Amino acid sequence: MDNIRFWMGLGFTAIPLKLAGDAPAIDAAEWLAAYSPEAAEDHFSRNKLHRHGVIVPEGVVGFRAVGAEHQDALRTFLQDLDAMPVLWPDNGPSFYRCRSGDAWDAAVPDGVEAVMAGHIILAPAIEPDRVQARGIDDLELLMLPAEPQPLEGMELVKTPLACMSVRGQAALFEERAINIRPLLGNVAMMGQGTVWYAPPNSGKTLFMLALLMQAIDDGTVLAGNCYFINADDNEAGIAQKLRLLDDVGAHTLVPGEGGFEPSLFTDQLEAMAESDSCRGVVVMLDTIKKCADLMDKKETSRFASSVRRFTQKGGTFIGLAHTRKNPSATGKLVYGGTTDLTEDCDAVFMLNSPYDSASTGEKIVKFESLKKRGGGVEEAYAFAADAESYDDLLTSVRLVDPADLEGLGVRAEHVNDQSIFDAVIACLQDGPQMKMPLVSAVAVRANVSKRAALRIIEQFGDGGDGQGYWSYTVQARGAKVYSLPPGD
Repeated sequence: MDNIRFWMGLGFTAIPLKLAGDAPAIDAAEWLAAYSPEAAEDHFSRNKLHRHGVIVPEGVVGFRAVGAEHQDALRTFLQDLDAMPVLWPDNGPSFYRCRSGDAWDAAVPDGVEAVMAGHIILAPAIEPDRVQARGIDDLELLMLPAEPQPLEGMELVKTPLACMSVRGQAALFEERAINIRPLLGNVAMMGQGTVWYAPPNSGKTLFMLALLMQAIDDGTVLAGNCYFINADDNEAGIAQKLRLLDDVGAHTLVPGEGGFEPSLFTDQLEAMAESDSCRGVVVMLDTIKKCADLMDKKETSRFASSVRRFTQKGGTFIGLAHTRKNPSATGKLVYGGTTDLTEDCDAVFMLNSPYDSASTGEKIVKFESLKKRGGGVEEAYAFAADAESYDDLLTSVRLVDPADLEGLGVRAEHVNDQSIFDAVIACLQDGPQMKMPLVSAVAVRANVSKRAALRIIEQFGDGGDGQGYWSYTVQARGAKVYSLPPGD
């Protein structure tokens, strides 16, 4: 009886509950009409089988985990509230004061329940001597951030777009997406759409196959999820590459064989996206012009949009394309076709013509980045100049150490990210910051684009392994707040 007296003394309304669940054992309206703490004590003394329940009063909110597996989510949420939990029973909600009308039930993360005014719960067992609160006014006050008020004359407009909105589905997209990680060296990332432009006989197909086989061997990707579309080869070349891919368990598609037609490839990407059969699938196309006319803006745009939908559903696309025959006025290679493909893909690399290295007897090709969206770096690869067979050529492919490029006659260009990194540290030394304000502050301090600032913030942050230079906590409404480790 002492436990229910404590809760009534605190300001909660007692109510008898059935043996199972939180349903009242009597008519709630009649009980409340004749309610008094004395009447409640008398009822419980005469009805020993009724459990002690309480009704959460106005101006009070409690938070509890939906299940044991969500205790970490509850703990993180309460820590982010930055409010002293004066009343936190071992087996019940932690209670706080709140403003009437604040919708805390919409502000809690998945796995956490807000126990609002009017909710009926089993009175949590508590030791009164260990609790500082003796009344509701002793509880810590929580306030939801005020919603911005619309300007006078503004009103909510109903549009046909509303039914297509994906608002509130961030968790679904996160679950569906593939973590961006290296796939073909660092020049094609998992979960992205990548295009390699190269002049003829530069080794682009060779590098694609050699790096794919290495990725399969490393366990980076399942061989059975890999599809190499060989649309730019003769019979001997098809047989040669088919045997190599058969050996590792990857698929080969050839125009006119097995029902595959290049003209239908765009439709097949669309169908895979529609049926959600993209996650973990890697499609490599040699070459893109066999499936889409890169000089036709409309056709290229549709092809690029299909690749985008495929990668949004977790697929990976790497396509090969040719450079123009004539270089630019400065002597640089120029990609062929319209700009639509490069604009819609995540990463674009230009392969230079092979450079003969007299010191190693190899040919060296540099991957120069024209565009990259998260991950990926410029690299150079070498292959034997005097290989006796395609197998020999394939196994001769190796990554060139960046330190050796200058001596081999190929200039290695490195993006200096140190200044951006230093700017992140300096901004966080001023105190914790939410993600997008931090991006803006770093961009201003380092005099770089917001995209560059965001890349460094995410690249060197704690990705969950405790190894980052800074980390973030998820606060109310999913806001990410970044800070430096204690002592930094």
